[in-house]
Amino acid sequence: MTNERVYYSHDAEMHALRDRTMLTTIFLMFGLGVGAALALLFAPSSGKTTRQELVKGVEEKLTAGRDSVEPVVKRLEAEFAELRKNVDERLKRD
Repeated sequence: MTNERVYYSHDAEMHALRDRTMLTTIFLMFGLGVGAALALLFAPSSGKTTRQELVKGVEEKLTAGRDSVEPVVKRLEAEFAELRKNVDERLKRD
C-alpha cells in the first residue's frame, strides 16, 4: 500500500502543497532559532574573542596558502618565459 494521497482537484493539491511548504518553513525557522539560542548559551568565549580567533585562523590559512602556491607560480612563470623564448626563436627562423 502506498502513502500517496489522491487529490480530486488541482486546487486541493496546491493547497496541500502550500500547507506543507509553510509548515516546513515554520519548523526550519524554529530550529534555526533554537540552534542560535543554544549556540549563544553554550559559547565557550565572547563574540569579540571568537571573531578575533576566526580572523587569526583565516589569516594563517591565507598565509599558508600563499606560501604553498608561490613556488608553483614562480615555476610556471619560468616555464612560460622559456616557452615564449622558444616560440620567438622559431618565428624568427621561419
